[in-house]
Amino acid sequence: MNQFPYLCDLRNLRISSWRCKIDSSMNPQAFGILEFDQLRQLVRRHAQTDMGRARVATLEPFDDLEPLRHALAEVGEAISLRARGSRFSFDGVADPSESIARLKIEGAALEPLAMLDLVHLCNSALDARNAILAEREDSPTLFEAVGALSPDLKKLATAITKKILPNGELDDRASPELARIRHDIGRLRSSITRSLENLMRRSSEAIQEELVTVRNDRFVIPVRADHRGRINGVAHGSSSSGQTIFIEPMPTIEANNELQTLREAEQREIAAILFRISEDLRAQLPAIEAAAVAVAKLDLINAKTAFGERFNCVVPEVAGSAGILPAMSAAGANNRERNYSARQSWRLIAGRMPALPALARAQNNRKGTETAAQ
Repeated sequence: MNQFPYLCDLRNLRISSWRCKIDSSMNPQAFGILEFDQLRQLVRRHAQTDMGRARVATLEPFDDLEPLRHALAEVGEAISLRARGSRFSFDGVADPSESIARLKIEGAALEPLAMLDLVHLCNSALDARNAILAEREDSPTLFEAVGALSPDLKKLATAITKKILPNGELDDRASPELARIRHDIGRLRSSITRSLENLMRRSSEAIQEELVTVRNDRFVIPVRADHRGRINGVAHGSSSSGQTIFIEPMPTIEANNELQTLREAEQREIAAILFRISEDLRAQLPAIEAAAVAVAKLDLINAKTAFGERFNCVVPEVAGSAGILPAMSAAGANNRERNYSARQSWRLIAGRMPALPALARAQNNRKGTETAAQ
């Protein structure tokens, strides 16, 4: 069962008594009474990734103290990090599950933009690791989530960004062969363009407009329909009005054929480069999966922490025997969201179940009973 504390402190009371065993098989009616789904929605608003939001959706009450204390320690350390001005963000990190699944297929290659998404994932995980590492002495629990991340991911991410541009196109320097092919393509394009421009100047009366254009991936010129016979070549269609015919002149057919051959060679080289990059990613797949897990976990902790800041939360001290948890109520969370007031003394802590007025009344009644008994 996924665990996640949503605990709170009432006027800094130490939660240590009024204990009960939480049934892990809590039925939907109980969750409805506690407004637990609404509470999860409040936390979900602060998650930055689909992975983090998915983790929020699976949150359930704890039924064991040790995991509870561990989760509270994570939130407490994250709050302290923020207070010291150290933050980590996962804005723009895409869900890597589809890319990871594809990398598990031997011989499959990723698209360039999918590779860049993995680069962003790895960089974000490593940035978070660096932020936590700088505060390791005060954040030992958080460091557990990122301590095992491989530094090799940074080298891989840097190598990929040198080959793939932000728009997903491959840089000319992605390989020497790609650079050579693209140089030849540029040279041939310029040669064809100059040849066609010279032809249009010599036959200006037959040209609709002195503009070299492309039809069917071949360079052509716009010829007036009533002067079609003046330009010897292959027709590649006409304008919507029928007054212009796009002609590929005979002198440039061979050059256009060569240009097509170079473009095909370019696509083969691009495919080869993407395959090699995919193989590099596949070799680091366990490390990439670890980065994805770390980002999902830290995004969840971030969401709890941001929720705590929103509601002026504090981290409670939870005391009790192993396997025993204090009983708490989550009903009323949305009322706090709708009617947030400084007069309210209930302080929520980013975790799983907040103590709200229902618990406060129970605690006050219990204290009154104890006072009367004395």
